[in-house]
Amino acid sequence: MSISQLLGELGNLEKLVIEVYTGRDYSGSPAETFNVLYNPNTYFIEYKNELDSETPVNATDSVRQFKTSGGKELKLDLLWDATSASYSGNSTFQADIQKDKTVHKVIEKFIDTCFKVKDDTHQPYFLKIHWGEFTFQGILTAVKVTYTLFDNTGKPLRAKTDCTFSSYTSLVEQSNEQQNNSPDLTHQRTVEGTTPLPLMTFNIYKNDRYYLEVARANRLNNFRKLKQGQQILFPPIEK
Repeated sequence: MSISQLLGELGNLEKLVIEVYTGRDYSGSPAETFNVLYNPNTYFIEYKNELDSETPVNATDSVRQFKTSGGKELKLDLLWDATSASYSGNSTFQADIQKDKTVHKVIEKFIDTCFKVKDDTHQPYFLKIHWGEFTFQGILTAVKVTYTLFDNTGKPLRAKTDCTFSSYTSLVEQSNEQQNNSPDLTHQRTVEGTTPLPLMTFNIYKNDRYYLEVARANRLNNFRKLKQGQQILFPPIEK
């Protein structure tokens, strides 16, 4: 039984979706796709920068240099429930999870699919998480299972999994992103909302002082009143 069968047909509760990919480039269709039974109440995103840990001899304070960006981590809690106490309606998931009146097998399937290192690739699968406008792609790096309710035989009826996902972007995607943002190339961007020209200029050149040159190159009479959907060209800059 696939994990999509275990976690399918949840009606309006199908909001947070996890797609499972076998390859690091996230190409093709996902090998597994499933929806959580209950959306998390909150989720946390942690951004990290790594600094050089070396400290000069006799230094009174650490003056460390920037080393690299450590990416980001997504932390969210998933609720698993075999009691139907807070669930209404019928679903394949609800039927499957109550066959044994336990959440243990479903959680094991989740961990086997999304967390464990595979024998052939020596790494876990790659995941894409979608929830409304939010998208995160990476690897499930930590899972903590807390069982909170049991029947009279000791079978777990309810549990919470604290999940930590570390972001992962393929080398191809990183290369494309660096090329798309290179100040040595001509770029075209679409004005979205009320985004000002200086901010758009900064995103391309990492310096907003070129916005007047961009305005002249695009023959803008008033760079403060850009129209949504308007195309703006950003020419190469001289080094």
